[in-house]
Amino acid sequence: MHPNTMRLIDRWVGIPLCFFASFWPLKKAQADSNSSLATNIPPPDTIVFILIAEIGALVVAYPAIKETRKQHPKSRICFITAPAGVQTLELMGFEKEDIFLLETSSIKSLLKGIVNIRSHFKGGRVSAIVLEPFTRFSTLLSAWIGASKRIGCYRFLNEGVFLGNILTHRLVYNPHLHISQTYFALAKALIEPDSAKPLLKEYIPSQIKNRLKINIPEKEQQTLMKRLQSECPENPLKKIILLNANASDIVPLRKWPLENFVELGKQLLESSEFTVVLTGSLEEKDVCVDLALQINPDRTVNFAGKTSFKELITLYSISDLLITNDSGPVHFASTTEIPILALFGPETPKIFGPMSPNAKVISLELACSPCVSVFNQKKSSCDDNQCMKQISVQMVVKETQKILGK
Repeated sequence: MHPNTMRLIDRWVGIPLCFFASFWPLKKAQADSNSSLATNIPPPDTIVFILIAEIGALVVAYPAIKETRKQHPKSRICFITAPAGVQTLELMGFEKEDIFLLETSSIKSLLKGIVNIRSHFKGGRVSAIVLEPFTRFSTLLSAWIGASKRIGCYRFLNEGVFLGNILTHRLVYNPHLHISQTYFALAKALIEPDSAKPLLKEYIPSQIKNRLKINIPEKEQQTLMKRLQSECPENPLKKIILLNANASDIVPLRKWPLENFVELGKQLLESSEFTVVLTGSLEEKDVCVDLALQINPDRTVNFAGKTSFKELITLYSISDLLITNDSGPVHFASTTEIPILALFGPETPKIFGPMSPNAKVISLELACSPCVSVFNQKKSSCDDNQCMKQISVQMVVKETQKILGK
């Protein structure tokens, strides 16, 4: 489904459902909290993380998942997400039987998935952590699977959407924290007693040092390097520059103009040491074919749609720089040591920026930016993303030269 369709469903179906669903979950949560003293409540049998929309955020949630595994070693940790997130979660240590998928390609497939998913959580004590702030669908899902603890962000007297009384643990969404810290706070709330009062009364430090780090064996790096070299046998691979020109349809305003990527690629190839490699999904393969032709087909490799998720991480580990607009690869690449040059406009890097210590962000911080956030479901009225268009090719080239020491 198109992201706008999902937003409409979340609003016009979600509001009445949140209102009517509030009554039953509220009574259930009260019954649970009154059954025994908070100190005597046993740990949950199953803890379910819910994050459907943005797959890049799965990587960002790793510190929260790691903390949950540490605090609840006997609990089963599960994840509900979209099919695109399977390989990411497997690299994060999830077994296939602990990953539950909701197909969002159509309303029919989504409804079928919702009906089926409930059967997996019957019996036992279930807690649910809704990672997506102010998303009615995920909040309703936490009640649908029978979770007695339902943890998520709540608006209180601030901005945010109506969620009814479904959440038993309500955290204040702090727009001054990186989203990884918000996820971590949600996980920490698991040990708090049920309360309608604002949480979390605790300092949450930066999670950069706790970020997901994926070490790729040297043999796998060599195998991928050979594959890459076979794509351009005439040119030795001295320094590999990855260009990721995509941004998901969730926020199309995040896209840097394609003609800028073409000009950037041409300027980079003025150095004989550089090889440009285009990355992207299978759906972006044809667009990348055209980009490669415009840049320089002899020294530009189109790798879009040619890698598994792990192979993409391997590609990052053998490359010298990733240049990308604000999208999933910003977070995927942060699991390796590759230098990252990320272009931000309609969203703020203070919340959604890369967790890698080797990342550099270019953001013009125009008066109108950021214009998308969790408060407006990442949908803006803007149809002219000057925050991205005004990032010049020369700005990017200059930062590239600094990073690569030229």
